[in-house]
Amino acid sequence: MGANLHVRKWGSSLAVRIPKAIAEEWGVCDGSAVEMDAEGERVVLRKRKYDLDDLLARITPDNLHPEQDTGEVQGNEEW
Repeated sequence: MGANLHVRKWGSSLAVRIPKAIAEEWGVCDGSAVEMDAEGERVVLRKRKYDLDDLLARITPDNLHPEQDTGEVQGNEEW
């Protein structure tokens, strides 16, 4: 499914809207993470995929948050 679109100013950037039918077919909505690359005269847009091993490899002592105390055990939540 193709669409003829127009580039519009959005703040100091430019934007192109994704038509509803294409967004539904693609499975994206407001706030979905995407990646954009320029390939010659084409712009390629794709859903961002996360790799758990890559994300875990980025954890360092500097960005590791300490445990948070949430209070006394409630019901059957004790592990």
